[in-house]
Amino acid sequence: MKRLILLTLLLHSVAYADDSGTDAILSYPYEEQTSPDNNEGDLIDVQKVSYIRNKKASFCTRPAEMVDTIVVHHSETPSTSTPQDINAFHLNRGSAADPWYMIAYSFVINSPYAGNTLPTPKASEGRPFEIVGAHAGSNIFIPMDAVQSALWDSKKILCGKENETPKYDPTLVKNKKIKANVTTIGIVINGNYSPYYIKGQPRNLNGYKAGEKRDPTESTMDMVARLSCQLQKKYPRIKTLSYHDQYHRTSCPGTFKELKNMERIQKKAKEYGCDFSLLSKRY
Repeated sequence: MKRLILLTLLLHSVAYADDSGTDAILSYPYEEQTSPDNNEGDLIDVQKVSYIRNKKASFCTRPAEMVDTIVVHHSETPSTSTPQDINAFHLNRGSAADPWYMIAYSFVINSPYAGNTLPTPKASEGRPFEIVGAHAGSNIFIPMDAVQSALWDSKKILCGKENETPKYDPTLVKNKKIKANVTTIGIVINGNYSPYYIKGQPRNLNGYKAGEKRDPTESTMDMVARLSCQLQKKYPRIKTLSYHDQYHRTSCPGTFKELKNMERIQKKAKEYGCDFSLLSKRY
């Protein structure tokens, strides 16, 4: 039987505990401030967001040099959902055996849809860059380059729970391939771009209904390109653009063709001084 309890952290939050003893966040306020990491000359300002984290969940940390690929997603949520809402959905999504620590992606783009009057897109931080994400498929293994292999061999990637001593986890690598989440960074566009999945009654996904299908605006595509370019300027090893369906069979990031082939984002990023290759395979 579920019972409501009050969690008091930095903000008041509503949660429940089920019979397994696992706390699940229902909803809570959204808090943001301009990130202090923004520098003069940045292509965009990235907002810093306060997130509740599941302290019962394990997570892994990695050196920035491990990351060489961006993976683009759509949230499939209504356009009015916030990064905090997505975090709540993801805290609920993990099973009792393998709960999620926090929001799966490292960056969230809150964007208007084509044809409406929502504000200009803005980017927000999600899961910290140094924490391995949960967005590219938990059992997808991909090849490592020489730099990544050396970092792995030096046991620079450590896993554990908060307030525990982090440990080396050999299960992240199999047959000299590493889990895709370790070497990728996730950018999610807030909204739903999969019309075939919401005809009639919108499906219920992880406890929430999908938002109405629209196409992203030009300013949204530009925001993805600028954020990608800014990441490449800060982390020069990031040189590849990809999308979720290339790692895990899914409709994500939707059926809007420019989100499937990445060429428009690649072209826009080049206008800002960045060169990206496009991942050409599906794992």
